[in-house]
Amino acid sequence: MTTATTSARRRTRGTASRFVDRDLTARIALSVVIVVVAAFLIPGFGSLNNVAALLQVLAPIGIAALGVGLTMIAGEFDLSIGSSAVLGGVLAIRFADAGPVAALLIPLVVGGVLGALQGLLISWLKISSLVVTIGTLILFQGAAYIIANESSVSLTNFDLGVALSTRYWIFTPMSLIFLVLAVLVWLFLHYTRLGHEMYAIGGGRREATASGVSARRPLVVAFAFSACMGALTGALVSLSAGGATPTGFSDVLLTSIAAAVIGGVALSGGRGNTWGIVLGALALAVISNAITVLGAPVFVTDFLTGALLLAALAAEMLSGRPLRRTSASSSLPSNRKETQR
Repeated sequence: MTTATTSARRRTRGTASRFVDRDLTARIALSVVIVVVAAFLIPGFGSLNNVAALLQVLAPIGIAALGVGLTMIAGEFDLSIGSSAVLGGVLAIRFADAGPVAALLIPLVVGGVLGALQGLLISWLKISSLVVTIGTLILFQGAAYIIANESSVSLTNFDLGVALSTRYWIFTPMSLIFLVLAVLVWLFLHYTRLGHEMYAIGGGRREATASGVSARRPLVVAFAFSACMGALTGALVSLSAGGATPTGFSDVLLTSIAAAVIGGVALSGGRGNTWGIVLGALALAVISNAITVLGAPVFVTDFLTGALLLAALAAEMLSGRPLRRTSASSSLPSNRKETQR
């Protein structure tokens, strides 16, 4: 590899890094503005009780957004995450009597297997994930109806739900799970070869596969993780609420995609930051919390979420994402590039 090529690659990486930093700074600024407005409108917004309530709202939005965000970074969409949440919630309630491990692990395993099968099907047939996940959206919902016997299911022992909602200062087990997952996803995306491959296939699949990156493994992992996060969201919320219904979680798809897009994940793939997704979820959680505290109608939350999503989409279109493909291809581990030469 020539010195000129090495220098050019370093300049490209530096420019891409500065662009990502500016993008994340914009997300931080947006979140700060929303928090300041909410603090101005709501007395006691910064109280420990309200912060704890905010984190409890943030957790399910953020967990689902992390899952959908990974598929979007890989250049795809998981439209079935709402149905994954429904299925996970029903399974968690059904197996709650077997203990907390079974109530959480079984939905995770089922979600992971179903998500991996989606990824395999998409990569094997080379078809749009929109087509596949619309089908699985209906399939998973139908499975939830069957498992729930077409009715709502409830806990017989509410100890597990109480434990998940127990506060430790401003945190609950649910919010702690979300924070741990966010750190793990950040480490995965930035410090593993597979994480770099997700950026690569999302930023330019033809170029990535031509350079020796297989699209199958990143897609299988992305969709398996997304289904796991959907199932985990459904399980945690249902156990905390004490029950689940096959018609629930209708808003999970909208809020998770909105959080990812507001957080800077490119619809075209190849770009996104874990902490941006967290900030996007935080913005939506603050809006939801503010609407609840102010006693405004629920539809106001949907209206503001939609408006914020449209604003983020407009910003993405105007920016043009000029460094998406370059930064994605340059995110490949250097030792892979060296071996190709």
